[in-house]
Amino acid sequence: MSINKLNNYFNPIYFLYLYLISAFLELFFNREFLVSVLPFGLAGISVSKIEPYLTAFYIVGGSAFTFLLILQPVLLVWAIVKIKEKLSRVLLSSVLYLTLFADFAHIAYGVNNTAFQLPAIYSIVYVILIILASINLMKVRKILYVLFIPDILAYSFLLFTWLTEVFRASCIGLLSGYSGYLMAYSVLSAGIIFIVWSVRKVRVVRILPFVAIGVFVGIASWLNLIPGWDFAIGVAFPYIFGILGIRDWMPPLFFVIAFITFGYALCLRKVDKPLSFSVLALLASTLVFDSVPITLYLIAPLVAMTYLYLTSVKEKVRE
Repeated sequence: MSINKLNNYFNPIYFLYLYLISAFLELFFNREFLVSVLPFGLAGISVSKIEPYLTAFYIVGGSAFTFLLILQPVLLVWAIVKIKEKLSRVLLSSVLYLTLFADFAHIAYGVNNTAFQLPAIYSIVYVILIILASINLMKVRKILYVLFIPDILAYSFLLFTWLTEVFRASCIGLLSGYSGYLMAYSVLSAGIIFIVWSVRKVRVVRILPFVAIGVFVGIASWLNLIPGWDFAIGVAFPYIFGILGIRDWMPPLFFVIAFITFGYALCLRKVDKPLSFSVLALLASTLVFDSVPITLYLIAPLVAMTYLYLTSVKEKVRE
């Protein structure tokens, strides 16, 4: 078999598609699975009775999580090799090293050990490097600065929490609270700005199906036309997407804006494939706040930025 034929079978672009698919499957089948039992518990239904019906969710979500865990280091290594800028390579290499160290340490202490916590200083340095590396990569598509603001606030929530632990200062904890308070507003604002920016690049008629679905789901959740939707939207949705600071009136708007943003990101692939893939990966790579900080969720926004450099294009696209 010739080298060219071998490259056709093992085209690196397949890793990018696999990561995107796995990210959305993990989003809806892993995190959704974690909260899907809550409505049954509130209704007084034993979880053991409905657990067999959720097995498929667990299998799909768990498999997707495993794929992401494997693919993230692969994409980071690929980006380090492909990107020529020294600063980007240094930052990505540092994040990769700290990620692998943290993962191996977690494995050594036990994957199911919820008492495992990285030192606060380690976590602070790790997250700062992730932020710096992400900001440095997105300079080729400046619209991503806007979409990254919610992640900045999410990281700030974690950073100020760890700094409070280090310095024992309650005033720092207030900054953490404000970061969480502003996060939901930043998600809505970033989505609206991206939609307005994308209108010039994608024909509106192509977005109409996403608008229709978003408006329908938003109205249905607002009026609670389907019993239980108010709980699913108000509790499960914010948890799945890792959003803090949710107000009662926000979830329906989240759905409308999220569907339209997703539609524009998907349609942008014919205009600017690197940006399209990067935004899609960023939409799926929301931070999850758990008892144990998971590196997979922490570096997901950074991995989304690597799509700008790993996605091949025929010609350079101007902002």
